[in-house]
Amino acid sequence: MARTKKQEAAPVAEPKTDHDMILQLQEELQFLRQQREAQSQDPEQIQRQQQLVARNTRRAWDSEALVQFNVAQVQVARSIVEENVTDAMQSYTINAGGNRELIMRTTDDVYRNRMMMLTQLQPKNPQQALFQDSMITKTKLDYLNHRNHVNQEMVEIIKEMAAAIRAIGDVSERFYAINEHMVEHCDEISDENALWFDGQLEQMMQNQSADEVNQRVITAESDTDYLLKAAELNRLEIRTLAGLADSLGDHLQECQEHGNELRDEVISLREKVDGTQKRIADRIAPKR
Repeated sequence: MARTKKQEAAPVAEPKTDHDMILQLQEELQFLRQQREAQSQDPEQIQRQQQLVARNTRRAWDSEALVQFNVAQVQVARSIVEENVTDAMQSYTINAGGNRELIMRTTDDVYRNRMMMLTQLQPKNPQQALFQDSMITKTKLDYLNHRNHVNQEMVEIIKEMAAAIRAIGDVSERFYAINEHMVEHCDEISDENALWFDGQLEQMMQNQSADEVNQRVITAESDTDYLLKAAELNRLEIRTLAGLADSLGDHLQECQEHGNELRDEVISLREKVDGTQKRIADRIAPKR
């Protein structure tokens, strides 16, 4: 009996991730950039030029829609990140401010209670006196070791705070640089507009050669290709950023919730510490 060879099922292509699409678009942009730089002047017929102008105009409108959409999405992403800054400061206030001060005072009271109990002991012989003295020393060392460990952790935290503040300063510098670039760009365009209005634009139109017009049309075609790809790349990167900002917001919300839960635990701990302190005080001088 002849054997029938089973046909192997064609592998199903996995869907591309945003990262894969970004890499692909970056490669296409690199190719278009090289193609545009290497493009030579090649005169075209007037009809071909008109068709290209119409096509480029349509693509320019498509590019504008995508670019302006990205402008709005950039503002949304920046707004989400700024909300995260507010949440981060709220979480910082809870954990580095109120909670830390509360637990620092509670720690002092816990060890103060222990030292008070030790000093209240009444040794009956030298061995018991040695026990009292050694326990007082041990308690003091336990307290100092704990404080030293906290100090070491605080040094590392302060380093991270300094790095975070420096990073914010670097971001501010980047904003300053892009703002300065936009001012210079607008100033240059404004000066050129004034020259155009004073007759330069009319003179440019009258003196324009066919080759120059042709080159402008060809360049516009490659420019629109590049612009569409670049805008699509920006859209994907903005979407990735928005997702990152959302996840960061969730993390910061959890930090706030954990801080609030810890505050409740410290308050409960305070009640226990205060209860012990009251019992020690009653032993020293019972209420009448």
